[in-house]
Amino acid sequence: MSTFFSDWYYLAIRNIRQIWRPLLALIPSLFIPIFFFAVNSQALSAMDKAPGFPKGVSYRDFVAPVAIFTAIFFSAGNAGIELAQDIASGYLKKLQIMPINRLAIVMGKLTEVAVQAVFQGGIVLVLLLAIGVRVQTGILGTLAMFGMLVLFAMAWSCIGMIAALRTQNARLVQSMFILVFPFLYLTTSQAPKNLLPAGFRTIATYNPVTYIVDGTRALVLFGWGDPAIWQGFAVVLVLFTVLVSLVVGSFKSSLK
Repeated sequence: MSTFFSDWYYLAIRNIRQIWRPLLALIPSLFIPIFFFAVNSQALSAMDKAPGFPKGVSYRDFVAPVAIFTAIFFSAGNAGIELAQDIASGYLKKLQIMPINRLAIVMGKLTEVAVQAVFQGGIVLVLLLAIGVRVQTGILGTLAMFGMLVLFAMAWSCIGMIAALRTQNARLVQSMFILVFPFLYLTTSQAPKNLLPAGFRTIATYNPVTYIVDGTRALVLFGWGDPAIWQGFAVVLVLFTVLVSLVVGSFKSSLK
């Protein structure tokens, strides 16, 4: 067990260093959430007057949690690409012939995702607090929100890692980034579920990302009594467990 944690630690340190190389590469994943928040909160500001919209909540505050969610969501994009590059360079092959647990390899990469997620989400949160957005559940709620979102970012990054292990093609893995937008916008990210068209509402109901968005929003706006919080944690834990297991399993059918 000590060997597992030692391997995890050294692999995580190596991967975390890649976050800052180059530092300018982080700008798009910070700019996009802030840009969409600024545009949507102004362009759709009249929506908070619509019948059925949560009472006492401004549209700016309604979409503020989505900005944090998006910043953390985007932190998951590089894991698969970097893994494909490690495959191409032969680095991962060297790891595999060494007595290193495959789960330690995966967790080392996911630790990088977690650190980047906290960094990006923290910057966006500070900006939102500066313009007057408040987290109704306080410090504990903020920690819970980051726990939920970081777990989700780690789970989502597994999709790219699975693609990297099975295709060994960095360009194909990179193209999977477009999946972010359908999964994000076919949710309640821009409007409450009861205000969505029927077909859109059905898609949002079956989209697991909806429950993460709603859980995040509940922690920011509505308090601990909202069932969306435990639903969000339940969904993210299932996603994390299933997708991490699939990544570890993908080693068996790749790199032979």
